[in-house]
Amino acid sequence: MVTATKPRAQTLGATIDRIWALREEKRKLEAQVKEVSETIADLEEKLLERMQSEDTDKAAGAKASVSITKATVANVDNWDLLFPYIAKNKLWHLVQRRVSDPAYRELLDMGKKVPGVQPFIKTKLNVRSI
Repeated sequence: MVTATKPRAQTLGATIDRIWALREEKRKLEAQVKEVSETIADLEEKLLERMQSEDTDKAAGAKASVSITKATVANVDNWDLLFPYIAKNKLWHLVQRRVSDPAYRELLDMGKKVPGVQPFIKTKLNVRSI
């Protein structure tokens, strides 16, 4: 009869080194992903230009098809004009509901309290090469 043995826990140092090794592997993979993403973006830009010059909005290959779509998006060029407009017209749905963490920490450091917000201490592990 074979009995299963509980795997021995790694030392702190071995665990730290394993995390570091995996992070380094991830960085290399991310560099590859970045390179592929840049190639895709370049090809997409050239394809879009070609399709527009040929006055077509749909095309297909053997494995995929593409179509050109358009959507209107906001590009704020003057926040000083936008925020009073939002406040006056109560159009709060125009902004995303997210507080800037560095700005919030700055207010806390100044001894200010922000209504409706509770501080939360987010704990994370920082791993650095030595």
